[in-house]
Amino acid sequence: MSSDLTDLKSFDYVIVGGGNAGLVAAARLVEDPIITVCVLEAGEDVTHLPDIIIPGLSFKNMGNPNFDWSFQSTPQVNANDRTIHLLRGKGLGGSTILNFMELARGHEEEYDAFETLGAKGWNWKSLLEYFKKSETFTVSSNDMERFGATVNPLFHGTEGPLHRTMSKWICDAHMPFLKTLESLGIPFNPDCSSGSNTGIFHAGHAIDPIEASRSSSATAYYEPVKAKRNLKVITGARATQILLKKDDVPRTVVAQGVNFIKDGKELTVYCRKEVIISAGTFQTPQLLELSGIGSKATLDKYGIPVILDLPGVGENLQDHFWCPFTAVMDSKYESFEVLANPERAVQEMELYEKSKSGMMSTAASSIFAFIPPTKFLSDIDVVRSSLKSVIASTPGQQKAIDIQKAWFENDNIGHLEFAPFPGFMPAPGKAPVPGKHYFSLFAGLLHPFSRGTVHINSSSILDAPNIDLRVLDNEADLEMMVQAIKFSRKVIRNQPLSGMITEEVIPGPEIESDEDIKDWIRNIIQTTFHPIGTAAMVPLEDGGVVDAELKVYGTSNLRVVDASIIPIQISSHTQATVYAIAEKAVDIIKGSMRS
Repeated sequence: MSSDLTDLKSFDYVIVGGGNAGLVAAARLVEDPIITVCVLEAGEDVTHLPDIIIPGLSFKNMGNPNFDWSFQSTPQVNANDRTIHLLRGKGLGGSTILNFMELARGHEEEYDAFETLGAKGWNWKSLLEYFKKSETFTVSSNDMERFGATVNPLFHGTEGPLHRTMSKWICDAHMPFLKTLESLGIPFNPDCSSGSNTGIFHAGHAIDPIEASRSSSATAYYEPVKAKRNLKVITGARATQILLKKDDVPRTVVAQGVNFIKDGKELTVYCRKEVIISAGTFQTPQLLELSGIGSKATLDKYGIPVILDLPGVGENLQDHFWCPFTAVMDSKYESFEVLANPERAVQEMELYEKSKSGMMSTAASSIFAFIPPTKFLSDIDVVRSSLKSVIASTPGQQKAIDIQKAWFENDNIGHLEFAPFPGFMPAPGKAPVPGKHYFSLFAGLLHPFSRGTVHINSSSILDAPNIDLRVLDNEADLEMMVQAIKFSRKVIRNQPLSGMITEEVIPGPEIESDEDIKDWIRNIIQTTFHPIGTAAMVPLEDGGVVDAELKVYGTSNLRVVDASIIPIQISSHTQATVYAIAEKAVDIIKGSMRS
């Protein structure tokens, strides 16, 4: 940004959070040279550090305080009072600098449910335009032949900022996994981005196809515009409060700016048009509550003056939950354990540097299966019976629960995410044996019925919020996970995978009865780091926080643009959807400028 704007304290738009959505909003808004934008990001610019940019090093960053907020859940009552690590990206790019780069979309019926739940204009058809706008999907004829994939231009972008491509390196178990699931009646899906994502599909990654480097919101959206004179990005800036003023005519609340801390100093930046909160599913409700927007009971507890009594703030938290399943693989097949050999690790890095190929060039999982209940549940009636007792605490949540119950009976909607990982997935009390090669299965619930909360823990932004996932708070989720583990056993006992596996180690053959499996699940279950819903885009009377234009109810110029607005969980990793949401949000904002 040029020096003539360096000292300005007022901008047209102030965006809190330079992550998945925030940088999209900033980049698109400053396309108009007369619009000024300030982005406050609590982290730093770590975009091109090797551990961030090299896909194969992504596992190193989990829990690193330089890149990961490392939130912890409250003790989970139904998971033996364990706290669960909640990874969230810290730095320009947010979680797009920290995730495993999987880039996929949910089912079209899931996006249509946004509109069914009250968000007019939010559906598959409208979002498809923005999925395409966000991406450049590069797939070679060799990729199409190798993976048996089809690419319909009606569903893929060719000129967007974000790079999307297919795996340069696949593990030895990739094709056997596909063939085994096909033998069990799971169909191959040649294009999971078409609005139908059920079945087995080859993964798409947010990776530059030439450089084999991570494509994040920082590389894709921020770096091309960072020199623009009308953009100011302040890193190391922790927003502490949205400055709000009650306006009697009309009766509404106006956002005037944002207080923040940088280098120990308390500072303020003012907005002329809008404040946009893009702090994420955990920190957006925290900032709203600290600013006086939330449940009166919560705000009173910490002595925060109530500007807007909005009980939906921090409610409706949803995530995907998973458990690992790990077996020993015949040592003639390669897994990530080979990187424990220093010589081989050097070879792989040299291969990456010279030809942008090998284990370092791609994400860990190169193939997925999204499986409907009838295809993985060995006793579907047990789950059906348990669903009768699943109820919600608010009208809006009950409407979403009812939709989920209908999806359970729909063979077009995936409920189990199933993916192979060529290595050992860690679990309490279990450790890899040096010299052995491992094969793991990721078994995750795509539509859990649990609903959690995120609320402030004090009146200070420096204290992490209370994040209660309420994992396994219903019998349906627990029973589905039990049967997912049984399905995992079935998979490794069928050809051709069975010819690669020598023994199960997690959970282990000693964990056999349903009750034993349930106890094990309570000790092991964790989140997939796809939190949504805590500033839900549903009607106010249904517990909503934002309207269909993403404005916070009762305000004239305060919007939320991040995953917290998603009202119901989708069967997909969430980052592609957040890119589309942010792209659509900017068009809504630009439309309001013209009206």
